[in-house]
Amino acid sequence: MKAFFALCVLAAVAFAQGQQLTAEQSAKLKEHVKICIDSSKVDKQLVIDARAGKFAETPELYEFFTCVFKRVGFLDDNEKLQEDVIRAKAPAGLSKEVLDKGIQTCAKAQDAGAGKVAFAAYKCFKTESDVKIDILED
Repeated sequence: MKAFFALCVLAAVAFAQGQQLTAEQSAKLKEHVKICIDSSKVDKQLVIDARAGKFAETPELYEFFTCVFKRVGFLDDNEKLQEDVIRAKAPAGLSKEVLDKGIQTCAKAQDAGAGKVAFAAYKCFKTESDVKIDILED
């Protein structure tokens, strides 16, 4: 279960600690976001608002976050964590202590229910953790 929350930290993209995506990773993420916006039919403004810390409780936004997390390989089709993928993609500079504290803080996201786990985890990390993530780049 702890590994699930590592996924949430790693799935999104840029870390507050200055971790930057490579040009290739950034391009791939933008592709995933576009595909997930289109497939979930989420209003892009809701995604932008979530980035700013304003979270709408909508099925489309839940679907968007689930889609992104699955596309980056951190969740399988059953919303099960792919821990080996998460560990393999963890930035070398990400502090284990900061990550562990974020995981502990956001462990409650696992109880959000089917289709809502990725949304709840993103929301927790964005608002309640020292590990800040983002899914849209400027």
